Order: sequence, then C-alpha cells, then structure tokens
Amino acid sequence: MTETSFPLAGLRVVDATRELGQLTSRLLGDLGAEVVKLEPPEGSPGRTVAPVRRGVSLAFAVRNAGKLGVALDLAGDADVARLHELLAHADVLVTPGASLGPLDARELADAHPHLVVAAVSPFGLTGPYASWAATSAVLSAAGGYAFKAGVPDREPLFTPGGVVDDAGSIVGAFAVLAALFQREQTGGAGQLLDISLTHAIATCSDWAMPNVMARVYQGMGAAETRNGSGPVYPTFRCRDGYVRLVVLSPRQWQAMRAWLGEPEYLQDPMFDSFVGRFEIATTVLNPLYEELFATMTMDEVSLEAQQRGIVCTPASKPADILVNEHLTSRATFRELALADGVVAKVASGFFELDGRRAGPQTPPPAVGEHTDAVFAALGERRVAPATRPEAAPPLAGLRVMDFGHGGVGVEAGRRYAEYGADVIKIESRTYPDFIRIVLGSEMNPSFCSSSRSKRALGTNAKTPEGRELLFELVQQSDVVIENNSTGTMDKLGIGYDDLSAVNPRIAMASSQLMGSHGAWSWWRGYGPSTQPPGGLLHLWNYADRDDPAGSVSIFPDHVAGCLCAVGTLATLVGRERGVVQGAHVEVAQVEAVVNTLADLLAAESVEAGSVVPLGNASEQGAPWGMYRCAGEEQWVAITCRDDDDWQGLVAALGAPAWAADAALAGVEARRARAAELDAAIGRWTAGLAPAQIAAACQEHGVPAVPLINGQAMTTDPQYVARGFAVNIDQPGIGRIDLEGAAFVGDLVVGPDIRPAPMVGEHTREIAKELLGLDDADVDRLLAAGVLETTPPV
Repeated sequence: MTETSFPLAGLRVVDATRELGQLTSRLLGDLGAEVVKLEPPEGSPGRTVAPVRRGVSLAFAVRNAGKLGVALDLAGDADVARLHELLAHADVLVTPGASLGPLDARELADAHPHLVVAAVSPFGLTGPYASWAATSAVLSAAGGYAFKAGVPDREPLFTPGGVVDDAGSIVGAFAVLAALFQREQTGGAGQLLDISLTHAIATCSDWAMPNVMARVYQGMGAAETRNGSGPVYPTFRCRDGYVRLVVLSPRQWQAMRAWLGEPEYLQDPMFDSFVGRFEIATTVLNPLYEELFATMTMDEVSLEAQQRGIVCTPASKPADILVNEHLTSRATFRELALADGVVAKVASGFFELDGRRAGPQTPPPAVGEHTDAVFAALGERRVAPATRPEAAPPLAGLRVMDFGHGGVGVEAGRRYAEYGADVIKIESRTYPDFIRIVLGSEMNPSFCSSSRSKRALGTNAKTPEGRELLFELVQQSDVVIENNSTGTMDKLGIGYDDLSAVNPRIAMASSQLMGSHGAWSWWRGYGPSTQPPGGLLHLWNYADRDDPAGSVSIFPDHVAGCLCAVGTLATLVGRERGVVQGAHVEVAQVEAVVNTLADLLAAESVEAGSVVPLGNASEQGAPWGMYRCAGEEQWVAITCRDDDDWQGLVAALGAPAWAADAALAGVEARRARAAELDAAIGRWTAGLAPAQIAAACQEHGVPAVPLINGQAMTTDPQYVARGFAVNIDQPGIGRIDLEGAAFVGDLVVGPDIRPAPMVGEHTREIAKELLGLDDADVDRLLAAGVLETTPPV
C-alpha cells in the first residue's frame, strides 16, 4: 500500500441511511472511499438519536465522521435530477430499505446499472416483518444477542447503545465489498443488495443456533437460558471494581494454584480439568479468588494474572477507558470538534493497514455542508457493461489460507468460503483450532459453524518442510488470516513480512486480543476477555446492580472476524483497481468493542459521569423495555422513540384509561414514570403471545419484536421466510442447522454452506493440486509428521 492511498480511494459512496445502518458506509470511508451523506434540507432524523450531549447526537457523529454532506429535497424534480447526476458518478448507494424518499431502490438500481445499491433495512425487503420498524434495542432482541444477557431471575438485557446495529452494519459493509469485487470481475456491473440487519446480526451472535439445534436433533432438549457470565467467563470483585478471570487449561489452573499458595487440598489431578474444578467453584474456588483480589485494583489483578499466564482483564468503566494506558499507547481515540465548543474523544477506527490507522479524520458534516463542492468535483461518469452478466458466487477464484483459531480468524474465512473462495483451513493435531477439540472430539457445532465450506490442510508449520509448503501455497493465494497470540506467526517464520516477501499481492489479516502493539499487547485471552477493558461488561448491566450481570455471548469474536474479512476484501478491491498491491490488515479485538461503543464513550468524554448502565431503559425514549409474555421464558421487546410511538402503543393497548393521562406526554415525563409504565405494560403482555404483541405494536408503527433465541431462528416467521436456517448433515455430529444468508443480491450466488472438514481432510488433494507433490512425496511427509490427514497416520 502506498503512503497516501487506502484501498478504496477513488470510489464514491452515497449514504442515505437514517437511524440504522450508518456504519456500513463509514467503514468504506475509513478504508479510503469518498462518502457523501445525503440528507433532506431539514437534516436526517438520525441527528436526534441518543446519546445527545450539548445539542449534538453522538450516535450520529461517530457513525458519520469523515463524510461529506449533501442536502437535496427529493420532493422536487430539480433535486431528483441532481441525485441522478450524483449517482451517475457514484459507485455505491446505501438506502434505508426499499425506498429513498419518494424514489424506489429497485428503480434506482435499474436506472444506474453500474451502481451497487445496498438496501439496508431492519428485517430485509421481503418476509412478514419487511415493513416493521426497529431500534438498535429491538435488533438486539431480534438478532439473538439479548436472550443471552442478564441473570436467570430477571429480564433479558438489550445491548447498550448501537452495538448490534454496528455489528449488522459491518456485515453490510462486507456485502457491499463482495458486490464491488464482483463488479470488478464483470466489467462494472452493479446490482441491488437486500441486507437484513437482523439476519446480519444473527450471523454474528456466536453459535447459539447450531449448538441448540444439534441437541434438538439428537433428542437432548433445547435449554437456552440466561446465566450471567456463565461458568467459563466469571467475574470477581476486587478493590475498585471487577475483573473477568478465565481459567480453562491445565497450565492456567496450575499458574492460578501457585498464585493461591499451592494449598494441599487443591493438588488432586482431577482439578486439572475444568469439569473437576467446576464441582468446587462456588464453594471453594470463587471465595478464594475474591479473598486474593480484595486488596488489589482491577489493573493490578489483571497485570499480575497476565504475568503468570492467567487470562484476566479489568471491567473498565467509560472514564477508565478514555485514559487507559494501553488504549492511549495505541492512539485508540482522537479528539474531534463536533460543533462549536463541543470536542469529543472519538474512537479512531477499527482497522490498521500496514501500521496506519484507518478511521475518520474529520467531524461529521453539517447538513448540506459540501453540496456545491461535491457537485463541482463529480469527475467521470461510471459505465456499466453492455451485457448483463449471469449471477455467480462473488468471490469465486480467490484462495484464502485460514490459520484461524476460536471464533475470530475462522469467521473471516467462513465469510469468504460461503461466497465462492477456496478457503484452506491450516492446522495440525499438535496445534489444532482449540474450538475444534473443546468438547473432547475433533468436531462440534461451534467449529462446524465457523469452518463450514472450507477445505483442510494438515501441516506442521514448526518444521522447515512444513514452512516451505506454506510458502508454496501463499504464492497461489490472495488472503491469509490469523488470530494467534501476538508474535506467534513471526516466531514461526510465517508472519506478514515473510509471506509478503514471497507474494507481495497478499492481503493478510491479523487479529490479536489487545492488538500487536501497545502497553498490553502481550496480554492473552479469548474474545469475551475484551468485553471488560472495552467497557461492554460494565455497561451491559441492570441499572440497579453493581456487579456485572454478564452475558454468555462471545462478542466480539464473530464481529472481529467479519472486520478481518472487510479489511482484506477492501484490499482485494483496491488491488483489482490498481490502487494498492497488498496490505497487512490488523483488527485489535478490544478496539472492536471500543468502536461499537464509540458514541457512549464520546458522550462520557463530553460530559463526565453521564454514561452509566441503564438496564433496558434508554436516553432515546420511554417506555423502552423487555416484557414477559405468556409461556415459559417468552418475552417481547417494545421501544417508544417519541410521542408518536407512545400514541401508537396506547392504541395497541386498546386505549386504557391509565394511558390517557396527559401528564405522560413527552419522553422525559414518561421516563420519570418508567417503573409505573413498565408494570402496566407488563400486565398487558403477561397473558399474550410475543408474536401477537409485536404485531399489534407494529400495526401502529411501534418498534417491537419477539425475543429470538437460537432455536427460534429456525421457527420465527421472518427467519423462515428468508430461509435463514440451512440444514446439513455434518460428519461427526449428524443433522445440524447453520446460519444462512444475511443478504441477497441480483448477481450474488450464495451462501454455499457445506460441512466443515476434519483435520487434514483434504491434505492429499491440496498437496497434489496446488503443491505439486505425488503420492510418494505425500506418504513420506505424512510419515515424517510434516503433513497430517484424517484418519491420522
């Protein structure tokens, strides 16, 4: 990559989104595109979304920073003509669903056949919920995040801020990039993309559906309950807050036991296993941990633990995060002047490319701030091919080397594999993907979900011959993905410098817990280990509870994996256009958390102490909550953004006398009586089914949805209508349902969902097809342990 160019330089994106989906285009801007924020003359309704500080919507600001502002009145013919002129000189249009004011997204795509039109909507353009309204809170209930959060005896918890909207928008950016890459292969053909934020979020809500459905098909039942942080990722009190401590492996346990002073009663080898320790966790171990941590601060506990090889991270509050030594050393925040006298600390972006931060450099635009300048510099009109191409897998012809482990790198590889790339999963039995073996065998639902549709090469990279084979393979590849501990790939001699020397056109993604540089870059952990230092563990909590309620979601693993796919695919689009040659894309997992909480952290920087856990309440409106319905663990999410929504809810309730109180006019008045309103609404919902309540609310324009868990993703009418659950027969498991399409397109074929491979399942065919080895060579290397297959030699 040149010193001045990011890979999407030279592309123009027109963003007409409103409250939801705004990060989709900003990510394209972070990676070099010119992004034009199109608004009506009175401004986008997104400019009023909470959190608002000193008259500035921080939600709007962080998701529109770096964009140019154009104002057009699409009710008038003159400005409609100007829009068409703008689109004739643009590459992407992002619309808020099926229409852009009076204009139809399909008609705009047909009028501009070179244009990728991305229709980003809450539920998609088809299906029974297609016209339903949503907020980010409703999306967290619809997409499978909320049901996992909170404690068993209380209501499920919405994700704070716009976390899930951003997760869906990241998948939306991948969809747009897939269409742009396909456009490069077809001479400039655009298409209409139908992107469902709900289903995009569901593809990032870890492995709930495959795990529960594998149990269902095996006749084991479908228990899906909230359990706080669960036994794997528990939190413990210390002097100034809480830490998340993860002790899984025998090595981690032995280090923890040494820290406890090697008590004689903990020496039994049975405690080397997680199951053995689980039996005494509540009565013995947890009290010991809290006694040990009681006199230490969060940072002191975490640092000591990490130095001992134990996974532990501090549950930082927003004020802590803004001054954190590690994030400061990484320049995770930059100050932006958002309005006169309003300066905020804004997260500086999700990506680093070749060591350079890729993120917004300028504040969000004022309404129409750049209208004249944009139209004065439109440049060349885009041209579509004379013949419309056939639909095809958009990433066909690409090859990906997937060194991923757990839930990050493997998810990046999964995105490529589903849409046509030849993704080769590289591992060995001496260094397997730990998720593969977490349940004791070499296949399980979680591994199957993230490594579906891939081929597998078993090779030992620690041997000279194994390394040479990887060098041979990288010469024939386009992308390399890894999320090993910091420095591991370099130590093996297969880091970016090594691989790019062999193939300068390679796009490599690396994702480490805390990033490859900075004060805590050496810390180890798992995806949920970044929730505490990123602020999510503290904020995703009930308003009246001090200790973190927790969630068993492994966020941000899947989101970080999708970011790796976004960064590398943008590099390939730039490579096809001659803007860049290759690049090293880095995504620090902790920054995936920080950037999805960027609006709340910016609000804290503007008004110290103003950002606290709200439970299911919101600064945006009231009532706003999760309400119990008829049946076991049946809930419905209902959110009222303004007085219109409130009146719609009153109508859905049947206009009861208590709701006619004039004192309930205005969001602040309703927020002051939130407990009273929640109780009254709860009495209504208690005797009804979630679907009945949601439909009644949506009939009056009120954002509402039944709470969706993993099993409901296979039965909910909207999921079924869009064919989300894909049933396959996975060797080693049997029948299982996997997460399907988050988007569809005119020219896109996919996702192609096939079983996940066993270790080295395709070693022989890859060795012959790509590495030029014959049977004798393969047999020799198998005998020497350089190559591996299933069954093992």
